Amino acid sequence: MVKIENQDEITARLESALYSAGRPLSIEDLIRASGTESRIKTVSILDSIIKKTKTTFKAIEVVILPDGNYVFQLKPEYSSTVRKYASKPILAKATQKTLSYIAYAQPISSKQLVETRWLWCLFTSKRTTTTGFH
Repeated sequence: MVKIENQDEITARLESALYSAGRPLSIEDLIRASGTESRIKTVSILDSIIKKTKTTFKAIEVVILPDGNYVFQLKPEYSSTVRKYASKPILAKATQKTLSYIAYAQPISSKQLVETRWLWCLFTSKRTTTTGFH
């Protein structure tokens, strides 16, 4: 792996990792994402990202959690405002469970699937066909 030295590139890598993760990231994850191999440099740049988000953005923030992980998130006071705009999964949980069972147990016949996931098969079959999975 090539060691990254350019501070703008390191900052961009850290911002993109935090944004795209959708979950808290450990400092080890962020060191790998930054490409620096340096804990001190990564933490220093993360501190500058935190300061920058505090002064630039009104509704989003980068936070250090009590366990030491970092997360890019919506400020809690805005969560009720945007709840109706948040994306919903394309497939329902039951459909996801059925599809994961098919992936795990394949090859599997329709009969075996019905014996295992009987009620969900009807709904899943209809739902996956209408969303383009078949």
